[in-house]
Amino acid sequence: MNEFIKKTLIVLAAVIASLLVAEGVTRVFFDPVDYLWPRQSPDEILRLKINPNSRAHDSWGFRNKYVPERADIVAIGDSQTYGISALARYTWPETLERLTGKEVYNLAIGGYGPAEYFYLMEHKALQLKPDLIIAGFYLGNDLADSYEAVYTVPHWEDLRNPDLAIIDDTKGGGSGKPEEKKSPPPKTLRTGFKYITYVITDWFAGHSVLYRIVTETYLGDMIRQRRMIDRGEEIVMFRDNEHGINTGFTPETRLQGLDLTKPHLQEGLSLALGFFNRMNEAAEKNGIRFLVVIIPTKETVFEEFIEGNDSLSGSRKIDRLIENERQVNEIAKSYFEEHNISYLDVLEPLRQAVPNEQIYPNNYNGHSNKNGYGIIAESIYQYLNGKQEN
Repeated sequence: MNEFIKKTLIVLAAVIASLLVAEGVTRVFFDPVDYLWPRQSPDEILRLKINPNSRAHDSWGFRNKYVPERADIVAIGDSQTYGISALARYTWPETLERLTGKEVYNLAIGGYGPAEYFYLMEHKALQLKPDLIIAGFYLGNDLADSYEAVYTVPHWEDLRNPDLAIIDDTKGGGSGKPEEKKSPPPKTLRTGFKYITYVITDWFAGHSVLYRIVTETYLGDMIRQRRMIDRGEEIVMFRDNEHGINTGFTPETRLQGLDLTKPHLQEGLSLALGFFNRMNEAAEKNGIRFLVVIIPTKETVFEEFIEGNDSLSGSRKIDRLIENERQVNEIAKSYFEEHNISYLDVLEPLRQAVPNEQIYPNNYNGHSNKNGYGIIAESIYQYLNGKQEN
């Protein structure tokens, strides 16, 4: 028995040593910022922030190598700008940097909305003295995020409508990494083996690049999708062999952030547009150009294939979502034109790319992959060149 224990310990030590070596080698070839879950802390105004220098984020807690003394362009936004589902070098801000040859600073974190965009502009972006500030307006949840920020953060209480009560269901699905939520698992998972597994995997996700690379595979995606289904979230899968489409949608979650029959989302839209107007005024005051990039939901990008498609299990919700998003898009554009706010809608270039290339992951994820982010960056680049020529 003693000999067996001795051999077992030797084997265990060898395995651990091998894994440590593999982790070290992995960190040489892969950037930790692309894989490790960063540490986060609550914030009185931003609600949540990434800790400075956490998991290869910069000293401000953003997804950059460093904080420059000056940046030509500052991109502000949520996870669609942070670049979920892509390596840092393939996010649209960093791709735009390569296209323009200018310094672009990515001032985005998943879960933020227009209230945080405005605050970050005043307290961070202006410090970098940019020539241009670009705000990514994600239609999927920026309305809900605006409402939640104003009605839960004391800093914004002067903007509240006293006739509106705080509504619990305001998030609309969130815009941070779906697989990286730090909230406790549902009660059904809080006991026994499943909960222990949840805690262990959560720890490894924040400490091991090797673990994250392994779980970023197709198998990892399937596990995360299974988790969502276990939490009761609806996922609608769609396949079109003719056009090589195989992906998933979350219409119920997205509709929670776009349903204009809900008073709090009507308020959220009004607040979001008001924040963009404040940003535009602040930019003008400081001699800086300002541009809002309207980022559509995945469902609307695939509108040609899924709208009115009764064969899909969530067909009615998909149709309602797309119709509501059209309304929000039209209202926003009218507001921007009325208030002389420059904007760019990237829906059409994304939509045109659908039959030709994969621009989203082949699962539930509503964030673009590197191809989709590349299209957004190229659209901005062409817009800026056109503006310069005029």
